[in-house]
Amino acid sequence: MPKRISIIPHYYIDELEQRYRQTTDGIERSHYQIIWLLAQGRLTEEVVAVTGYSRYWIYELVRSYNRLGVEA
Repeated sequence: MPKRISIIPHYYIDELEQRYRQTTDGIERSHYQIIWLLAQGRLTEEVVAVTGYSRYWIYELVRSYNRLGVEA
């Protein structure tokens, strides 16, 4: 069974969803979508399938987000 990635809760899930839906920058929107889906408890493989990003890249994004928050 794949392990879930831990997301440090810099924001509530509702706030992540709001940021995902409101941003107009495509890359920023994808970043918020990935963090939002993982914060909901989705598996990495599900997020890969939904977003098209690689597992490696998602791990890097999460590592930066956990360390720096939204500035990542």
